[in-house]
Amino acid sequence: MKLYSKIALFAAGVMAASSCSVNDPFADNMEIGQVLPTVSWELSSTVCKAGDEAKFLAKYYTTSSDAKIDHSEVWAMITSTESAAATQKLITSPAYTQTVNANDTVRGFHMLASYPHSQAVLSGTEYHLDATFPTSSTLSPVNWTSPEDWDQEKFDLYYPAGFQQQFCEKMVSYLTTDSTYLSGLRQAYLNYAFTQEQFDAVNAKYPSLTPLPFSDSADAGHTKGDLWFEPDTKTIDHYYYTTLEGAVTVEHEIATKEDAPSGVDPEKIYPVYKAPHWIFCRYSDDTGGAVTSVRHEYMPMWKELVEMIPFTAWIFDSSNQVYTVAFSRTYSLIPKFKVYDTKGKVGTDTETKTIELN
Repeated sequence: MKLYSKIALFAAGVMAASSCSVNDPFADNMEIGQVLPTVSWELSSTVCKAGDEAKFLAKYYTTSSDAKIDHSEVWAMITSTESAAATQKLITSPAYTQTVNANDTVRGFHMLASYPHSQAVLSGTEYHLDATFPTSSTLSPVNWTSPEDWDQEKFDLYYPAGFQQQFCEKMVSYLTTDSTYLSGLRQAYLNYAFTQEQFDAVNAKYPSLTPLPFSDSADAGHTKGDLWFEPDTKTIDHYYYTTLEGAVTVEHEIATKEDAPSGVDPEKIYPVYKAPHWIFCRYSDDTGGAVTSVRHEYMPMWKELVEMIPFTAWIFDSSNQVYTVAFSRTYSLIPKFKVYDTKGKVGTDTETKTIELN
């Protein structure tokens, strides 16, 4: 084909294409998509008191040639956010706060209000609807913080099942897994009002061990502080040496250095300092000073005692005379504005909005 023939065919194609604007067979015979009402709206505030009306301004119009606006509606989804916490106050260390958080859909999208199109005002080429929609007073925030009096029913209502047990188990683990929080274990002994019966029950289960001492702090010279005194690192009570059994270092306590076996290097015989009988306070080459721990055979006894401390005792702040719980629940509305035409087609806003209820 010659060049001028190609140009002539191209020109004919252009003329055919331009004629489509006058007689377009695709436009005449096909409907591409749907003509929906065009919608936008603004909330007067993102915060509203539960039970009050929320104000808004909506703007909408339609370009449909065979349908008119019929009415509009406000729909909303209700969500809740909860936070529940408790902080231990019985002892200084370790500091511990247990917290749980939850987000939930209280109710899916549902209609809150409907507005006849006659309520809107024409402004230029679009309609404006200045109106309100209702909120529910049952969606008021809930707060329960630092009560002076304990309410177990309210706690059970607000907090998840197992919260108290998990809290207490965590504190027991902190204090009795090892001697990391030895000072905290001592404080628990000093601060919680154990009973004579509790000590008797634990001591009876371990008859081969020297009983743990009870004191109600009433007898002069026999207070809990006197019974669990701080180790005296200036007073040597007896000595110890170590042997290696496999990969385990075993400590052997002896009354005097002379009681050590003949093969033990005298320089490897170390002092054990004066301390309560359940405490092993010894000299350590690793630290260059004293190391204090609960004797391993006594730790089960202390664990059983600490397990007797109730949840309410752990969280009671004696300085302020309150229980250190903090629960809050808030509700939010996620509203949508919808416009319906006489053909049943629906236009809606595309931007996600949220109203916090207070």
